[in-house]
Amino acid sequence: MGLFGKSDKEKEAEEQAAHHEAQRRLQEAMQRRQQQDAARQAAPPPAAAPAPKPAAPPAAPPPAGQAPPRPQAVPVSQPAPADGETYTVQKGDSLSKIAKHHLGDANAWRRIYDANKATIGDDPDKIFPGQKLKIPGGAGTRSA
Repeated sequence: MGLFGKSDKEKEAEEQAAHHEAQRRLQEAMQRRQQQDAARQAAPPPAAAPAPKPAAPPAAPPPAGQAPPRPQAVPVSQPAPADGETYTVQKGDSLSKIAKHHLGDANAWRRIYDANKATIGDDPDKIFPGQKLKIPGGAGTRSA
């Protein structure tokens, strides 16, 4: 500290930190806007409700001496597999740390980066607390 307050280096460091914080907030706002625009464009138009199917008439009883017919197998739609887990970046996180925790291999950080390049940007070292990242191959949602 200088004789009359903060030194020039301290003032410069504070200004740089404030500048970086402003840039980070601007980048996050732009990313949120891009995601909202993409979601609006990808949203399908509202569809009309399908008409109800008429009920099938009751089956006639089988002739005497014959077993009743076996019911036909009806395909049941399975729920779509989850696209993956989402993770909210915490202070001190890195992609390799997140990959180690969620994928079991710190070297798998590139899979997370590739899945989130639109959110992260061109520099995989610049992730920020609060960012929501998709974890490829996961299931569910986790924060922390």
